[in-house]
Amino acid sequence: MSSNEGSFSDFPEEGLEEDRTAIVHLRDLNRSSMPAGPDRHVIIRMDASNVGKVLTLDSGEYRIGRHPSCQVVLQDDGVSRRHARIVKGGTAYVLEDTGSANGTFIAGKRIEKQQLADGDVFQLGPNVMFRYTYTDASQERMLQQLYDASVKDALTGAYNREHFEERLKAEVAYANRHSTIVSLVMFDLDHFKQVNDTYGHQAGDAVLVAVSQVVAHGLRTEDVFARYGGEEFAVVLRGIDLKGSAAVGERMRERLAANAVPFEQHRIGVTMSVGCAALTCCPEVSTTTLIAIADRRLYAAKRGGRNRVIWEG
Repeated sequence: MSSNEGSFSDFPEEGLEEDRTAIVHLRDLNRSSMPAGPDRHVIIRMDASNVGKVLTLDSGEYRIGRHPSCQVVLQDDGVSRRHARIVKGGTAYVLEDTGSANGTFIAGKRIEKQQLADGDVFQLGPNVMFRYTYTDASQERMLQQLYDASVKDALTGAYNREHFEERLKAEVAYANRHSTIVSLVMFDLDHFKQVNDTYGHQAGDAVLVAVSQVVAHGLRTEDVFARYGGEEFAVVLRGIDLKGSAAVGERMRERLAANAVPFEQHRIGVTMSVGCAALTCCPEVSTTTLIAIADRRLYAAKRGGRNRVIWEG
């Protein structure tokens, strides 16, 4: 599993740092200990599928653009490859345009270089917007919890279906514009109803959590792992072709089959059926077609005896 520590991307990090994603209740938001005062410089995404995503500025410089070497990577055609940078100057941060084609703006005014003030909204090109704020640790933590709760499944910590669909649209559109590769793996747990019927729904939940951990552990930072519904999951693979997606699916299948899930005094064996598709499979470029092909192959795997990967036909 690769790491992208310290970076901030349009394509968020892979899934599971914890078993569960916290659901934030309003009654909990005021329970933090008394803050020592503002000491965190934070930027918050204000547009697109990553709205609400938080980056804490804790080093001297952040380069922003489409180039993968940037600390803040933005997959938007209106953003230059090396669009701007945020640099620490004393106790403040300065936003500086680095020769972008479409400009950098604060409060709607194009700038070359300007110190950021608490509450400033800045824009990169025509589409991408962030808000800068100077805050404390408890507010930073609350912002992160709210973002996680909006995009992740509460039980498994995988991304939820709504976020998956937004991200898949973005990936497909980007791949189509730039003639790059994207593929999709969909899988369903075999005989999952029998787990619930035999061991109870708590056991079923334990299986879903364990499966999510096993799968997420073997994925890259840029892969999008989501709970599609019930016991069905999906993985979006950027830069991987159809044959490569089948290899990913087979690796997930083998790992899951080799890891029985412990629950109370039981060890529950679980297998998956997997269907794979890539944009090259699609007669027309659309997320609907890509999902339909992967889903059809998933059910071909189930009809063919389960616990297998289908990537053709």
